[in-house]
Amino acid sequence: MPLSTVLMIPDLIGAAQGYFVAFILFRLKRGSHQANSLLAALVLVVSVMLSFSPILIPSVYTAFPFFIRIAEPMRFLIAPLLFLYVRAQTGGQVNRRSLLHFTPFVVYVVFLMITFYFQPAEEKIKFLTENLAGKSQSYNIFLLARSLHFFAYLLLSIRLLRDYSLRIRNEYSSIERINLHWLRNLIAAMWLWWAIQFVAHIGMLLGFSGLRSLNLLVGLLGTLWMYLLAYVAIMKADSFVQTASIQELPTILSQNGVQFDEQHNGARYYDAPLSEQYESESHTSESNGNEPTALQNTLRQERQEGMALLEHLQYFMETKQPFLDSELTLQKLAGQVGIPAYRLSQIINMHLHKNFFDVVNQYRVEEIKRRMLSPKYNNYTVSMVAIETGFNSKSAFNAAFKKHTGMTPSEFKKQHESSTMLEKS
Repeated sequence: MPLSTVLMIPDLIGAAQGYFVAFILFRLKRGSHQANSLLAALVLVVSVMLSFSPILIPSVYTAFPFFIRIAEPMRFLIAPLLFLYVRAQTGGQVNRRSLLHFTPFVVYVVFLMITFYFQPAEEKIKFLTENLAGKSQSYNIFLLARSLHFFAYLLLSIRLLRDYSLRIRNEYSSIERINLHWLRNLIAAMWLWWAIQFVAHIGMLLGFSGLRSLNLLVGLLGTLWMYLLAYVAIMKADSFVQTASIQELPTILSQNGVQFDEQHNGARYYDAPLSEQYESESHTSESNGNEPTALQNTLRQERQEGMALLEHLQYFMETKQPFLDSELTLQKLAGQVGIPAYRLSQIINMHLHKNFFDVVNQYRVEEIKRRMLSPKYNNYTVSMVAIETGFNSKSAFNAAFKKHTGMTPSEFKKQHESSTMLEKS
């Protein structure tokens, strides 16, 4: 039995399972319904394509030429659906305008209706026979272009996940449950899948028709990847989080270096340009013997106000220790400290040059260091201390401790013990 025919068996089994998985995802109540529906549509599309895989067997396509290339346009649905799933999973908007991503699919369907679907059966069989033999150079070029289309959406998906990672670090103090690392790793693994496919298309274009057999492996790997994504997504459905979006900012902030970035669903604050502008204008005013301008006065007032609020924030963090709450968020801390969330984010970014996640975890690490050196906590394990100071997991604690101290907890303890022994001697 030919290898291509053997590989059809897992394809058909996968298609049957895919229909079941898509049904579960459509009915799933946990997480984002929109994200689950998009992933269900993605799995459904792949399942339909797998159902048509036997059409590549000569005895099948000669008996049923009508089905040749029926499912082929669906390949243009996979990448956009994956991208829109990532967008929905990261809290982005998926609306009617998102339908524009399916334009290549619609165009290709129309193209095939005009040039192929109504052709005689003999022409369809001839086309597929030549294509399977790798003789159609124009079609090989098309396959390469389609591969690049998929690659572009992979880049867009990774960019969304990168921006999401930055966003949650500005809003949450514990992110291990919502960081979507599982999705980032699965999409990164897709690069390998894409690279194999790309090499196969390049090889066929250069005349190495034997490389077409790689497409069979690519299809199998792609199927396995898709169902792994669906399985993990079902298990991780609760990791969906809607990040806050700051819709309106006071006018004075837009005049003082605060830029609202709709693409990243939040505000970004830039202190350095203001400082440079202030120093430049101050130098110009001094050289000309002029009084400070209104802009300089506004910037100075803004900086002074920010420093006062920063001192208030630091005093509150040290005395009230809100960081001990493992579920502390920017919004929650803003309510406790009495500073609007957008202003609190501005202070942290402009004056501390850090994000909310790092600031809170730095306070947690300092508290852990204090407790590790206190006789009161001699009977506590490091993990117990970490949980009590706001960390949800040992891995998150170890990563934060290493980042803020440059050493592991055990190395820190040994260093302190060595210092103590030297002092006693």
